[in-house]
Amino acid sequence: MAPHRFGSRKRRCVPRTVWTVWIEEHLTTVPDVTDVVLDLSNVVRERGLCSAREADMRRLPALINGLKSYLQDETVRVYAVTDWSLWRRTDLLPPTDRRNLKRWIDLGWVEAREGADDRVVEIADVTGARIVSHDTYKGRHRAFPWIPGSSDRFLGMEPDGDGVRVVARTIPIYPERVLSSAEEQDLLREAGLYDRERQLRRAPLSRAWLCPEPECPLFGAGRADGQPLPVYRNGRVCCPTHRQAMADLGPLVRPLQIKVSVDRKVVDRFQVPPGEPVVVGRELLQRVPAALLEWISRRHAEIRWDGQALTVADLRSSHGVRVKGRRLPPGRPERWDFRDAVALHDRVKLVVSGRHYVFDVGPSSPVEPPAVAFDAQTRQHRDHR
Repeated sequence: MAPHRFGSRKRRCVPRTVWTVWIEEHLTTVPDVTDVVLDLSNVVRERGLCSAREADMRRLPALINGLKSYLQDETVRVYAVTDWSLWRRTDLLPPTDRRNLKRWIDLGWVEAREGADDRVVEIADVTGARIVSHDTYKGRHRAFPWIPGSSDRFLGMEPDGDGVRVVARTIPIYPERVLSSAEEQDLLREAGLYDRERQLRRAPLSRAWLCPEPECPLFGAGRADGQPLPVYRNGRVCCPTHRQAMADLGPLVRPLQIKVSVDRKVVDRFQVPPGEPVVVGRELLQRVPAALLEWISRRHAEIRWDGQALTVADLRSSHGVRVKGRRLPPGRPERWDFRDAVALHDRVKLVVSGRHYVFDVGPSSPVEPPAVAFDAQTRQHRDHR
């Protein structure tokens, strides 16, 4: 299902009967594909956005439209964490909105916690994704030293008529006494995925886990797509929802995400599972404009990922595959440097998603995010939530 299209740059809040149709394509609890992390409760209760109501679910699609404009990414993926109180308080949201929210939680598209702040920062810390919030997270500056003074990891929300404008934020550097006071007030809990020296516990991230609750939406047996982030509590890997120790199912090799850019604006994204080659052609690139698709062959290129190396091959396409201006020899796979863009046409390029690749257990350093300027944007197929 394609997302809802909007003709004008200035987008209005989407009526409930419309936004529920397309908003789910932008929700994810898979860290590999996450672009932005947010506290859904704070967004929905941000008075002054879209309406003066105490809580209004229409602020979420308005924010996503703002993110699309700011990031130049029609396919932005949002990892939304909500406090259970947003659903439990029956006076906050209309019944239809409460049912939609519960459905997202039950399906594992939104993560529900008793307090969302720590989890939002934890996910952003591990994935490198940006945070949308007005909070300065004073109580977490010492635990997460990348927060104070940050000018590129936080985004804010401003009213824009009936919509939301997304703006960059810089987090202040507070004096010691302010941080101490904030820590006392917040009673900062252990993040779980880090040890006392704030070193990342890579092992839990590189394994597949199963929650003992059979209907668990995040780590249940029925989940077929990517795995969310577990938490580490008292020496055990636990489900963030049910707080129970989980069973170790063995090594987990995560898929690689590729973004499709047209004129430096990402219009699509897809995943390359380890050991499963992906053929890139007209069928996969249906969101590329029709005039450009004429230059793309039905079987244009093949991408392979084995968990360590990424390769690309020209499948004897009519117009070729180019890297750094050099046309690849037909039929011969070549190593794809994560920092390079692969051109299927002068205006159509593929880039590797700029995640931190913290999920590798080995001592090798994380793969550098791509240096191409248009990598900050992207789409995701609906089944890869």
